[in-house]
Amino acid sequence: MRLFAAVRPEGLSREVLEQALGALRRQGRGLFPHPSDLHLTLAFLGETERADAARAALETLAGSGRFSLTAEGLGRFGDTWWAGTAPCPELEALAAAARRALEAEGFSLEKKPFVPHITLARHYRPRNTAAVTVPPVTWEVGKIELLASCPASPGSPRYTCIHSVRL
Repeated sequence: MRLFAAVRPEGLSREVLEQALGALRRQGRGLFPHPSDLHLTLAFLGETERADAARAALETLAGSGRFSLTAEGLGRFGDTWWAGTAPCPELEALAAAARRALEAEGFSLEKKPFVPHITLARHYRPRNTAAVTVPPVTWEVGKIELLASCPASPGSPRYTCIHSVRL
């Protein structure tokens, strides 16, 4: 199964991100995540049958502390459009701790820099210049989740939480 560790927006922040996703959908075409699948990836494990080892790694983060995170702005990696985040040392620390814990369990993770973002559209083609904004919206991050990516046809994959850890 394809696994990754993530945090998910909650409450008003999810609503604001859903509105931005809807605006992108109205102004172009592409692959859009289901609104309930919006997330910020901390560490991508890829294809593995070692879900128990991933659970054990993430459990080491239990009780590490809740923090506030602000999503804001719109960015792109080529044709992938995303909402960014305000600088957040606690998020950076959580992502680094998750990576260390997973590597200690023997997972080989990508070495690219951590760029916190919440994907809103893949393979996106706006009809004109997309006029979408993501105003600053803050939520309290209180858990980290181990998510499994399940193929969905047609469209973006769906994500299932197979384990969560309270911070």
